[in-house]
Amino acid sequence: MREFSFCFCLLILCISWAAVHTSNNSWFQIDDEDANLSMPDLISKYGYEVEIHTVTTRDGYGLTMFRILPQQPAPTAKYPVLLTHGLLGSSADFVIMGPNNSLAYLLADNGYDVWLANARGTRYSRSHRTLSVDSKEYWDFSWHEIGYYDLPVTIDYILKATSASKLHYIGFSQGTTIYFVLTTTRPEYNDKIALMIAFAPTAFVKQIRSPIGQLLITVMEGFKTFMASLNVYKLLPYTPIYNLLAKLICDQQSPSICPSIFAQIVGPHQAGYDRKLTTIYSGHTPAGASFNQIIHYGQIWHSGLFRQYDFGQEGNIRKYAAQEPPLYNLNLSTAPVALYYGLNDWLVHPRNVQYLAKVLPRVIAAKPVADKKFNHIDFLMGKKVRSQVYDEVISLMGMFN
Repeated sequence: MREFSFCFCLLILCISWAAVHTSNNSWFQIDDEDANLSMPDLISKYGYEVEIHTVTTRDGYGLTMFRILPQQPAPTAKYPVLLTHGLLGSSADFVIMGPNNSLAYLLADNGYDVWLANARGTRYSRSHRTLSVDSKEYWDFSWHEIGYYDLPVTIDYILKATSASKLHYIGFSQGTTIYFVLTTTRPEYNDKIALMIAFAPTAFVKQIRSPIGQLLITVMEGFKTFMASLNVYKLLPYTPIYNLLAKLICDQQSPSICPSIFAQIVGPHQAGYDRKLTTIYSGHTPAGASFNQIIHYGQIWHSGLFRQYDFGQEGNIRKYAAQEPPLYNLNLSTAPVALYYGLNDWLVHPRNVQYLAKVLPRVIAAKPVADKKFNHIDFLMGKKVRSQVYDEVISLMGMFN
């Protein structure tokens, strides 16, 4: 009951935007039932062939990936493509807009072998070789471990399964963070990346404009301690109750607080959303995370540095043999990268992306989306994201096959 009360309160801040003032007719080819379907059922529903693959990381975490096979053979050989979701998201991020709009389906339509990752602790990746998923030890990770352990085994598995020498990598928000962790701490993986596409690239976050985002990352460490006293170690794990709560809280004919709170998190762009889509999204998100993932973002927000998790002076000496956590050396991230960002993104400021573009050694593009109202979540849910971003990205990928 205590965990439920906590989740209910944080739900209002994180996903209470599930309804917005838009037409009752959806912009997308989607149905209400999509909110309640699992990934395999959702993908199959729209006529795509899906496979389920599992891997185990070196530190024992079980991960599930979904593979969408190309709709038809490509006339020329193409590298497979790996899509990685954001914080509290899952592989559903890339399919919820339905056919002709969702990036995963568009890639499959263009002859790509599409792989959808699910980070440890999320809905589809909640197992461990020895640890209980309810234990404190299971949830003792941040996005550093996702980049250091989850991504290597995922990439190696895909390359072996497809007999490819490289793959395309597309990450959204935290999906970009873990990529930079991987390619700086295990630089040999740069040779396995044909092209990296970064949506809302999140390495430097000094200029967060979201007041709710600032509040959450400021209080999260204390909140983690409080919840640990109640033997609660996971943050917003997936449960069907969230979809019901989102509808009860926000899915009204005249919502008021929900769109306002949502705008304060990701940036105001009310006209860019579809009510049915956001309700469906709330059926898949939040998908679960560790408190440490948000705490880690809070640390790099305060320091202005892209560096490993800060355990405090004594903890750092034990972990790193230094008083401060080591920096991620972005000069080691040498695979070609294309950065796409929103000018109205209240979580990833354009200046932070522009600085990242100067630091990375092989940036082939650093492009703001032309729509000045384009915000953080528009990369997954914007009505016009296909014409504004996806079509260009697919064309760009064709140059690196």
